[in-house]
Amino acid sequence: MKMMLKRWWRNMFPQYILEVNHRGVERRIHVVKFTSKKPKKLAGVNIDGETFEIVNTEPMNYYVKEYRDDLR
Repeated sequence: MKMMLKRWWRNMFPQYILEVNHRGVERRIHVVKFTSKKPKKLAGVNIDGETFEIVNTEPMNYYVKEYRDDLR
């Protein structure tokens, strides 16, 4: 029952893992909400409630996957 409620909650409020290569540095951010997801600008709110913004003049390589590790 508890796992069912966790899955329902996560379905309503998804979380993501953002992996981005920005200026030669590989960053990994646990994201709760994206406010902008464009090739040259990534912005949102991380798991700690802090806002972040990554901007570059050239398109960045990034990968977004849904975080589901705590639901196993």
